[in-house]
Amino acid sequence: MSLSDDQRLAMYTPQEIGKAIKKRRRELKITQKEFAKRLDKSERTIQKYESGEIIIKTGIIKQIADELDIPWQELLEAKTELKDTMEDNSHDYSFHTLSDVIKALFTITKIKDITFQLACSKPPESSDWTSSLMVDGKGNGSYNADFCLFMENWMNKLAALQNGTISEQQFESWQNETLEYYSESYFSDATPDENVNDSEKCQKNKKKISTIEII
Repeated sequence: MSLSDDQRLAMYTPQEIGKAIKKRRRELKITQKEFAKRLDKSERTIQKYESGEIIIKTGIIKQIADELDIPWQELLEAKTELKDTMEDNSHDYSFHTLSDVIKALFTITKIKDITFQLACSKPPESSDWTSSLMVDGKGNGSYNADFCLFMENWMNKLAALQNGTISEQQFESWQNETLEYYSESYFSDATPDENVNDSEKCQKNKKKISTIEII
C-alpha cells in the first residue's frame, strides 16, 4: 500500500523540511526576499518556513518545490545531506589571546561594504584614554546604516537584559533571529558562488584595498 502525499510529508519534521528548502534555495542563489516575492509571501514567512517554525502544508511544499525547480519528494529526501549553517559555523571563532582579537579586527576592516573609522584619545590631550572602531551610519558603505541600526538594537536588548525586562533565553533567541535575518545580506565580493575557486577569490580580494578613516 503506497503512502499518500500527506503521509509522506508527515515523515519529516518542520526543521528538516526547512533546512531542505534553505539548502536548495541557496544552491540556486535566491535570496529570501526574492523567494518571498515568487511565492507571494512575506520575507518573515519564508524565514519561518526555513527555521521550522511553521508546519507547511503539502500544497505549499509542492509550490515551493516548483519554484526551486525540483520534485518535492526529491527536495525532502535531501534531508540526510543537510547541516545547519549556524551549527557549522559555531566554532569558527576562537579567542585565546589578544592577538586573536587583533587579527579579527584586521579581518573585519577589510570588508568593502562597511566603512570603518578609527579613533583614539589619550592624555594629555584628553582626560580619557579610549579607543574605538566606529561606523558612520551615513557613510559610503552599503551596509553602514544597517550596521548602525543593528548596534542600536543590540544596545537596547542589552539594557533590557540588564534591567530584567527580558530573560537570558529571550536575549539568546533575539541573537539567533538576528543572525538568521542578516544571513541573506551578502557582501558585494562575497556572494556564494560555487563556480569560483579559492585562488580566484584570493585574486579578487587582492585587487581591493580598504580605506579606513582615522579621526
